[in-house]
Amino acid sequence: MKTVIPDLTLRFDDDMIVLEKWVPNKPLTAIYWEGEKELFYVKRFLIENADKEEAIITEHPKSYLEAIFTDYRPQAELVYAKKRGQDRKENVTIDLEDFISIKGITAMGNQLTKDKVLEINVMEPLPYEVPEPRAPEDIEVVDEENVPSSIEETNPKKDTKSPQANDDKEAEGDGQITLF
Repeated sequence: MKTVIPDLTLRFDDDMIVLEKWVPNKPLTAIYWEGEKELFYVKRFLIENADKEEAIITEHPKSYLEAIFTDYRPQAELVYAKKRGQDRKENVTIDLEDFISIKGITAMGNQLTKDKVLEINVMEPLPYEVPEPRAPEDIEVVDEENVPSSIEETNPKKDTKSPQANDDKEAEGDGQITLF
């Protein structure tokens, strides 16, 4: 009998935030402070190149990552700072999936709010069921249509000497090819 001892020497960076199995079509959502503009931004993106390390926030020295979400439908609660002489603005829960669409990893994202934020709380994600992958054989074809595979099949050579050929050319409009 052979005993397998796991490698316990595997080390991770001290600043590791999330460790989970990567799902290529599962978006990541980040809320970050953009140092130059001094505002919070939200971005949703897919990892496009798993072998390449990429920065997801701007390189400004005051920029920092506030929260990262690996859920399909994440939510965050904004707690606003109290303005002098005014009542504190009500907390707002934001459905981040509706707030921003998936963009490229280098996109800046959308401005979260112009108001001063006291804190951003990570909330429970909205329910999401991952659709079961369907085998191509299981997909129902409603209207099957044969599509020509070459130009000759789509535009057979016409007899340019017959009057019928000239009528066809005029009907098509100055010899333009019609697709449908």
